[in-house]
Amino acid sequence: MAKIIYAGEGCTGCKACSVACVHAHDRAFGLRATRIWVVREEPLTDYPVVCHHCDKPPCRDACPVGAITKRDDGLVVVNERTCIGCGACVEACPFGAMGMHPTKRVAINCDLCGGDPACVKFCPPRVLKLQVPEAVAQEQRVGG
Repeated sequence: MAKIIYAGEGCTGCKACSVACVHAHDRAFGLRATRIWVVREEPLTDYPVVCHHCDKPPCRDACPVGAITKRDDGLVVVNERTCIGCGACVEACPFGAMGMHPTKRVAINCDLCGGDPACVKFCPPRVLKLQVPEAVAQEQRVGG
């Protein structure tokens, strides 16, 4: 399954990925309803946090109403109609990649924008990629 991969360095902290995400999902501008978060560790290290679409998603296991499922294609998705907004999934995610929509009050995570992620398209330093993790590992082994 393809995932959004961060190259490991080069994030400028501009948050263009987050703004693009919110616009793609809500046709709004801002950061509150993003599904990709830019985290800063001091002194000045920025990096994006995005859903890993885990093989055994802790967020799914923590959901008391079964609103989170893992599809056959590997994508972890939230059913907004079933979600009660309790936030158990947010607490359960070991990566900090689950969030709560500020107005809908339902859990949100990266859905890969239907296969054409806005964050990847609008990342100015081009450090985000949509790639199969095994391909990344192979690329790193051969020095690509």
